[in-house]
Amino acid sequence: MLRLSVITCVLLIVATPQNSKSTESGTAKDPVPYTRKSIAQGKQFYLIHCVECHDQDGKGLGRRDFSGTPPADLTAPDEWLHGTSAAEVFASIHEGTKEDMPPFKDKLRDQQIWDTVNFVRSLWPEAKRPKLETP
Repeated sequence: MLRLSVITCVLLIVATPQNSKSTESGTAKDPVPYTRKSIAQGKQFYLIHCVECHDQDGKGLGRRDFSGTPPADLTAPDEWLHGTSAAEVFASIHEGTKEDMPPFKDKLRDQQIWDTVNFVRSLWPEAKRPKLETP
């Protein structure tokens, strides 16, 4: 019986699909491609849910009293506290941060958050942005 359980566990681990696919270079591929369409859709969600703290330009300096933690300057990823990979940005939006950023998992679907991730990355200096993919 124990042998059957071990075999079943191994089969489940091997057969379980991974959340991300590898690209030819061996790095994980983001679940939503960095495309103009995704960036445009993400901008719409950003304008509804994010400008209150981060402003339209992503700098986050003009609309907050700063009595708490100032919002991240989304145009300066090197200064971010919670990572800049697509997955880390997604997690910050989805779960919020231990500082003042609230979670958006109950306000946005995962696809909408991924599009917002792509829009936020479009605010970065050009040298730091991912390569734009064509559909």
